[in-house]
Amino acid sequence: MPGRLILGGLVCVAVLIGVLWIPVLGDRLNSFLSKNAPKVAPRMFLVGLGFLLTGLVIHVQVLALAGACLIGVLVLALILDNY
Repeated sequence: MPGRLILGGLVCVAVLIGVLWIPVLGDRLNSFLSKNAPKVAPRMFLVGLGFLLTGLVIHVQVLALAGACLIGVLVLALILDNY
């Protein structure tokens, strides 16, 4: 029984440390993406547009969906970065 309590306490401490570390990781990730986004965004848009148009022309819905998702993620990232 005491072993389970000690293990449960250690798990709770690990979860608490993980929850407290999430904002730090999010800040680092956001700064990395904000720094590199202007270089990658035009290429990502062109690749997404290419997938979308190719999927629509040859009637392959997976390609159209992948292209739409790429463009959608790009738009969401630009909104998040400039908000």
